[in-house]
Amino acid sequence: MPSHGVSSSEERAERLFTTDEAGFFFGSLAAARDRFGHVTRAIAREHALGPRGPWIVGLLGRRPISPNELALFFDIGRSLVTSELGQLQDAGLIHYEKSAQDGRRVELSLTPLGQQVRERLSRDLAALLEKRLGGYSKAEVMAAANILRDFAAGHQSGEADM
Repeated sequence: MPSHGVSSSEERAERLFTTDEAGFFFGSLAAARDRFGHVTRAIAREHALGPRGPWIVGLLGRRPISPNELALFFDIGRSLVTSELGQLQDAGLIHYEKSAQDGRRVELSLTPLGQQVRERLSRDLAALLEKRLGGYSKAEVMAAANILRDFAAGHQSGEADM
């Protein structure tokens, strides 16, 4: 868990990362992305999707989402989202609907084929997780996931990267 309290300079010095430690962390992230990327790339190739297409399918399987929410989630411009959504729609994986709460807003959801792709993506990613991290407890894996989510949230909260 992140420490949000005041710490002594000695405690802070202990938390500072060396360049080798930082390199190990970021190298590990890059290697991990490459390992799960083969699952998403296979789906993207099969359905002529952009790099975020499979992830969008995964997100849409949870609840209807607006294009603006996707742009914010991926921290990309609306034009990139529109391009990815066009590919998903051409592949028959998503459809657009007007929001029941706000008729001016568009929501995206999965078609039956999109739901099948999402289920495959979920199965393939879960199998990869089990294969690569099966020697760790579920609590350890989820703790690592929470750490990575905290790391990623720094940018989304407006924190400057450098």
